[in-house]
Amino acid sequence: MAETILRVDLLAKSFGGVKAVRDLSFDVSAGEILGLIGPNGSGKSTTVNVLAGLLPPTSGSIRLGADAIEHMPEADRVSKGLARTFQTARLFPEFTVRQHVRMGCHTIRRTSAFASILPFGLVTREQVATDQHVDGILQLCTLAQIADRPVGSISSAQQRFLMIATALAAKPRILLVDEPAAGLVEHERQALADLIRNIRKREIAVLIIEHHMALIMSLCDRIVVLNFGSKIAEGSPAEIRANPAVIDAYLGEAA
Repeated sequence: MAETILRVDLLAKSFGGVKAVRDLSFDVSAGEILGLIGPNGSGKSTTVNVLAGLLPPTSGSIRLGADAIEHMPEADRVSKGLARTFQTARLFPEFTVRQHVRMGCHTIRRTSAFASILPFGLVTREQVATDQHVDGILQLCTLAQIADRPVGSISSAQQRFLMIATALAAKPRILLVDEPAAGLVEHERQALADLIRNIRKREIAVLIIEHHMALIMSLCDRIVVLNFGSKIAEGSPAEIRANPAVIDAYLGEAA
């Protein structure tokens, strides 16, 4: 059995009297690709924001490996191995692509910013290791050819891949990706699917929110379906595709 990386138990989030997420439970294992789908307003992005630490939960627990993280600051969750991307690009256009990915390494640095300017010993070895790590991420995300271009000059599809690359630079155990295929054309979606499969080969779990059903059905090992903040189904793509409650709530509309 693969190690359970993320365990969500009876997670709830309310905004005043509105219950956006209702007693949600699911697990994600190492190297697993889990889809989180549902109609607009079903609680998907709220769930990811709570998991990542952007929003506090109203109740419930979140475990990342052996650690309870539901009250942990967002930056500490990244250090523990949980990274995320956003629906819209949150990038620094004046950085080069390489600089942007390198920025994502800050949570794995062992030396201080002051020490990093000293050209000897541990710092030099760490800088070499960081350069090699960044080069590997650039290759993985098919960004090596544009590594020295300003972020503001690359295409929107390349910027989406850059968000994933920057998140991967922190060496996560699980990556949360929110609508990564938005605005992509078919060959770009295929490249995205290939990238996520390659991420899985590194034993990194992926939780993906996505409205493009062909991508979700071809990519995910399991799918969790939300409606009005509650889980209405969980299973393999084939099981989800045949589930009457899912067809009624979402797949009929999506099709």
